[in-house]
Amino acid sequence: MALLVSTAIAGGSLACRAEDGLVDVRTLPHIEGAMARPEATKYPNLSASYFGAGNVADTIANTGKLLAADGWIAYTPPLEGSDRSRWYKKGAQGVSASFMSDGSRTDRSGVSYSSQRLEVNLPFPDRATDIVYDERRPYLGCTTAETVDATLAFFQKELATLGWSPLSAGAAEARWPDAKIDETIANGVRVYFSRDGNTRQLPVMLTLQRSADNKTSVEIRVAPFALPQDLAAGPESAGLPRPERIKSAGTTGSADSIRREAHALIPAELGPVLAFYRRELGKKGWVEQGKDTVVTADRASLAFTSPEETATMQIGRKYDLTTVQIDVQVLPSVITARAKAKKEADDRFIKDALAFGQAAIAEADAKRAAAQAARGPETALRAMDGSSTPIPVPDTASEIDFDGADGRLAFTSSSSVSALADFYRSGMKALGWKSTPSVINNPNMVVLNFSKTKQSISMTAMQMGPKVNVTATGSGLKGVPVAAVATTTTTTGNAESAEQVLESDGDTDYPTPKQRTLRSLGTSGLPSGAPFRHELSASVPAGLDSVLAFYRRELTQRQWQEDTKSAVIKPDSATLAFKAPDGPAMLKLERRNDETTVSLVVRHPAEATKAGILPALGKVRLLFGNMGDAEVSVSVNNKTIKVAPGVGGPQNPNGPTMELPPGAYKVTIKAAGKPAHDSTIKVAANDSWGLMVGPDGRDILPLQLY
Repeated sequence: MALLVSTAIAGGSLACRAEDGLVDVRTLPHIEGAMARPEATKYPNLSASYFGAGNVADTIANTGKLLAADGWIAYTPPLEGSDRSRWYKKGAQGVSASFMSDGSRTDRSGVSYSSQRLEVNLPFPDRATDIVYDERRPYLGCTTAETVDATLAFFQKELATLGWSPLSAGAAEARWPDAKIDETIANGVRVYFSRDGNTRQLPVMLTLQRSADNKTSVEIRVAPFALPQDLAAGPESAGLPRPERIKSAGTTGSADSIRREAHALIPAELGPVLAFYRRELGKKGWVEQGKDTVVTADRASLAFTSPEETATMQIGRKYDLTTVQIDVQVLPSVITARAKAKKEADDRFIKDALAFGQAAIAEADAKRAAAQAARGPETALRAMDGSSTPIPVPDTASEIDFDGADGRLAFTSSSSVSALADFYRSGMKALGWKSTPSVINNPNMVVLNFSKTKQSISMTAMQMGPKVNVTATGSGLKGVPVAAVATTTTTTGNAESAEQVLESDGDTDYPTPKQRTLRSLGTSGLPSGAPFRHELSASVPAGLDSVLAFYRRELTQRQWQEDTKSAVIKPDSATLAFKAPDGPAMLKLERRNDETTVSLVVRHPAEATKAGILPALGKVRLLFGNMGDAEVSVSVNNKTIKVAPGVGGPQNPNGPTMELPPGAYKVTIKAAGKPAHDSTIKVAANDSWGLMVGPDGRDILPLQLY
């Protein structure tokens, strides 16, 4: 193992210069022999990575020793612990460290430093252990061997240095009439402090308590009386309420799912949170089942019912946060009724549509027969003069649309189906085309098939009201540019050019226009873990400008912030970047087949960091799995790794990983006794992909995780 030796850049110092409270991470110590890797960032002083000899566990331990020797104190943010992430504080400066293996090599690993701004700096007692710290609210929890009196004296001195003063009962009650700050604590003390001259910073409560093992527990948190006592409602999620102020929140399922759940971490006391959910669920018609309600000082368990669903709610306290978990289940009788109603509605729709179509056809046939009788025998059709299409079109054709690249011709005609069929049977024969009989040869629809040498054309003429729609496709129509028939094309105007105001379907997280033909919402993550990525796919029969305006309006209303400088908007596509409440997001729109396709991807870096799958900046991380019952070798970018059977599944999710630059790579799979099998993957910067080898030991299933 490499010796523990701290190093620094030339001209730097291990004291770590402060710039606006941010440490220059290039001056931080790292293991001897570790080499810096350039990162794609404009601020190299705020982010740096080093890779060297040793596995991940050794690098974590050795880096911690080096930082401790340099005066850095390790801590963990509340509810944000990770096997491969660490956090450190030194005075008013903070730094986070992420640890990763060097591709598929287990004998090399690295650390990525990121400078952290401490919005509220709190002092750590000497030799404190089990430190939990959040620099934003703020929160500090730890244990020390010092007595209560000694620890109190420490905080009184250090907080005064940082601009805090003791808060008197009179000052507290003047601003918060219900404030009571004269509590007595068994085997301890509780005091309050306010930030001098800072009205935005809420006062904090310091609690010290001596335990039976002669240790003093420390907790500093925002004073409970200064927190919101009446929580306002924010955007709903999956049809369930949640407060406006949250630390984090998430859902699975949607408002119409058979099962769904919602969870949240809320910076408020249990009482106001409980009152909020009782109030908001009551507004939505939920009835609390009193016999199932259990409420204590730090926990609540409730059950609710509505005409169609049941719900259970668990509320608890963790550090200075209130945790909420709601699970909703549709009643079995409602599931059965919904299925029956849907089937009846589908049957009724099909029946009504069939009856309507038959009536429309009968009416059109009657009108056409009457008109034909009034006109007398229909005269033979003539070919349109000046047409540059590969095959003739009748002089009664209108709305001509020809695409030589795709081999497609379409038009409408006021002539009858039989007259158009006679026109093409005789006209195509004169041009040397051979006609093949078709079984579809009716008064209101006919199919014609033609062939000549190695080319073919298929035509369909269908009566649609007073006119006949004619479409033709085939290799015999390719090669003539669209411009050649511009003089014979009649347009109906571009209906898409006028922007439509699209209406939302009401989804509180990932909205889609009601005027859609396709919608799919998917997630990706590791087995039994929180999602790292949400992806919405949709197709909307509206112009790109209309869909773009819809998403800018709807996402802004959901507190998404657009990075307008990175927007790329073209006539047939658009790419926009957003900062969503849960992480970075990318919206891509594209015109395709007369519709606008939507791809909305939201990444959750906090969850990816916890799971240790977040790639280094500008890189790609691959995670390998094997569904088969035998070991396989996987080669990517001239590196080969062994993947044991069952790795990457629910029972053994931690498989080997590899980190690469973005690009396209050949993946070769080799199992004992079987020929090698090649496939290709294309990966982009900052992505994480799972590559799962199939049960046959040949095919590989790529799944984007982040």
